[in-house]
Amino acid sequence: MTRGTPNMIPRQESDHPIDKIRFGLMVAIGGEDSSETLELVTQQEKIARRELEEVPQRAEARGEEFLEHTQETRAALMSELKLYHEWLVKTKEALEQHDTSTVVETYEESQEILPRLNEALEAYSEQFSSFGPFTTAPANTLLRIAQGLESSEVPQGAWMQYCNHYQQGIEERIESLAELELPGKTLAQENYHISVDNLVELSGAVPKTSMEVMGSLKNLDLAFHRAQTLEEQISEAGSGDGPTPIPATNVLLSLLDGSAGKLPQEMQLALIEDYGELMDRFTEQFENAASRPSDSALIQEEVPRTLDNLDAHYAAIEELGDAIEQGQTDRIPEILGNLKSTASKLEESREVYETAAQHQNQLVCPSCSRPNPPENRNCEACGEALPRPEDAGATSSSTFSVLSGPALEENQQLEMTENVARLFQACDDVAVGNITPEQFQGEVQLARAGLKEFSDEMDGIAATALDETNFTPEQLELWQSTHLPYLEDVALTFQTGLEEAAQGLETMEMFLSDPNEEHLVEGIRLTWQGLSAIHRGQLSLETYNNMLQDVMQEAAEEGLLTEG
Repeated sequence: MTRGTPNMIPRQESDHPIDKIRFGLMVAIGGEDSSETLELVTQQEKIARRELEEVPQRAEARGEEFLEHTQETRAALMSELKLYHEWLVKTKEALEQHDTSTVVETYEESQEILPRLNEALEAYSEQFSSFGPFTTAPANTLLRIAQGLESSEVPQGAWMQYCNHYQQGIEERIESLAELELPGKTLAQENYHISVDNLVELSGAVPKTSMEVMGSLKNLDLAFHRAQTLEEQISEAGSGDGPTPIPATNVLLSLLDGSAGKLPQEMQLALIEDYGELMDRFTEQFENAASRPSDSALIQEEVPRTLDNLDAHYAAIEELGDAIEQGQTDRIPEILGNLKSTASKLEESREVYETAAQHQNQLVCPSCSRPNPPENRNCEACGEALPRPEDAGATSSSTFSVLSGPALEENQQLEMTENVARLFQACDDVAVGNITPEQFQGEVQLARAGLKEFSDEMDGIAATALDETNFTPEQLELWQSTHLPYLEDVALTFQTGLEEAAQGLETMEMFLSDPNEEHLVEGIRLTWQGLSAIHRGQLSLETYNNMLQDVMQEAAEEGLLTEG
């Protein structure tokens, strides 16, 4: 921590007091001993009260320029600190008086108060640390240390301590980036390496004056800022919603779309090279997976389409590199559009392969993505140990694992049930003439009836969850503001899944009037996506229902629920 950096309330992490308080409130709601939680709340209340006094004092000590620079974030922090202090006082009184109803209320309030506080802390701390002639906190901090050495206000050992601290932190960032399968990481790593070299140079000797290190600090600031900005852009584009279903493509589009001429040409070309290497690894995985013969009509139909889409995607990558190298910026938007469309087609193929693997009960290798017979213990392509169904941590990968991002947790994945497998088998059978169109029509109608039955069942559960007679007026108000929006999101997930699954069944039926296997492939894909959405919604509803039942049981024991 830099000299004079505000000693603020810990940010929300698993071992921090704020998280411990929230956990303690849950324990208290369950009737367990709350003395430890009360002690934590008391300590945090003292810290919050102290920070309300000292934040303005520390800001004033840094001068008028700093006050003006941080006016907005400081005001936001003071507002959130005040709300936090009031919440702590309220929580403390509720725990002392064993007021379960108010404890429940303060726990619900924490879901809004604490994230806002952490956001305000982050924004102000960033401005506090980065204030100075440079863009980044390390450069400004080291400059302040050098100035402190010059005026004999800082001990000699502080210089090496801070240089080593920043060097260690940057080296950890380099290692973390090595795990990413996203374009731009090489550029970020290179600039972080330059930052480390600058820090090694700076740590070679303790400066006598701040002017001695200004040149090196400028180099450090430039390299670190570029690396940090790249990493933030990569993280944001790779983890959120984007124009394509493939995170790596979204990162490339985010860094290049509309930025031609802003990023140096060599950086743009380096990004494309990064992306090309990712695609090469993906293509190798796909070819390994596709080389094994398969009886599935789905896979047999999809392999040539995937190869065509890969060729089109590679062509767009090559065109993009040529356009940037030749300075033809007017061509770039159209080429990026081609990248988007071919990436979407590759993702559609991934879903087909994943569905086929589920249908055939194959085990997909997490390393090279080759489908393996269920009796295999090791991948027949690369020898990697295969996840077993009985393994608690087993997750299914796909042929497109490099591009599709991390798999869902096992308890979120929809398993292939007997009825769904029977429907998908009927698609294969009708395509090769093993069953009559009438028999296929019967399987589709059976699946449609199952969807209708499930929809009716969910309507009954929703009616129970929405029964307002179970609440007091105070609880109803809290429920409507906090829980109802969540239930509405879950309902939307169910509705979307039901509609998509129904559309899949209709698409399958089109095969009867137009014997084109495309209808069966697309129908299976849509049906599986819809059923997966329904499954996710069902898990969310179960989680919510369990939490609500716990709260209601506690309220009932306290005599807070109305009759009936």
